[in-house]
Amino acid sequence: MNEVISSTIQSPGEGLREVWGWFDVSQDDRARVADLSPLIEQNIDGILQDYYSRDGGYDHPSDENTSGSMQEVRAQQRRHLLELFDAGLDQKYFESREAAGIFNESYGISPSFYMGLYTYAINRVCELVQDSCEDAAEAQTVQRSLRKTAACHQALTMEAFSAARTEAIEQRERQLSELPTPVLRLQEGLLLVPVVGTLDSHRSRLLTIQILDAIRDQSARAVVLDITGVAAVDSMVANHLIQTMTATRLMGAYSVLTGISSEVAQALVKIGVTGEALNPAGDLERGVATARKLLEA
Repeated sequence: MNEVISSTIQSPGEGLREVWGWFDVSQDDRARVADLSPLIEQNIDGILQDYYSRDGGYDHPSDENTSGSMQEVRAQQRRHLLELFDAGLDQKYFESREAAGIFNESYGISPSFYMGLYTYAINRVCELVQDSCEDAAEAQTVQRSLRKTAACHQALTMEAFSAARTEAIEQRERQLSELPTPVLRLQEGLLLVPVVGTLDSHRSRLLTIQILDAIRDQSARAVVLDITGVAAVDSMVANHLIQTMTATRLMGAYSVLTGISSEVAQALVKIGVTGEALNPAGDLERGVATARKLLEA
């Protein structure tokens, strides 16, 4: 049960049955929603047109490429809305929710925009149900079934969206962690190593090797390690930085660390790292000036 709660979207069998239950969606609810398919197919284009043409509802792009992208977005949103009225509980339905979430993430569609469109569309369909039903009680029953099913439909799509965004972020971090770190020669005896992206343990070890090899090959006597482009440093990475700077000194070169953000500084303090261990010098300009003074000493 805990696995289902934490990740429904990864369990399309029992997981989907569980999530239908969470939203109190019964077989009868799904049947009522499926019966609305002809009604939504007749009116969906008008609903979407009204949503996109409202005053303040959407800023129309003037760029031709952007316009083409929005046409694709609108076509996909139309399909996603129609899928709601299938009210299925099978692998195909699961895959459609996953595809919708991935599409939204890849096109940069915000959750607020997605929820706004669906809320507007469901409200409009409820109005159509009210107008088409002669019996008020029956209309309320159908509307209640639609709202419950729509809430479940949206939740599954948002879960897939969240998973797709997490995967995209992790992929970008992996790509950044694999970027080569340049070792720049500022002047004779002085090296600059700017680090950008994620600094994990693996990359930290490679960084140490690069710096030590550069000190040996270029007979460097000072190294400025700039981590301005590093967003976070954990305890393991901090230890690697300390080891790198210690190894640098053992190679006969001074080491200066620059670009420590306030967030990274606070994190380092919490894990007991001292300024003496890292020899910090604030920003890059001061770090280079410090290194040059050390060379002159």
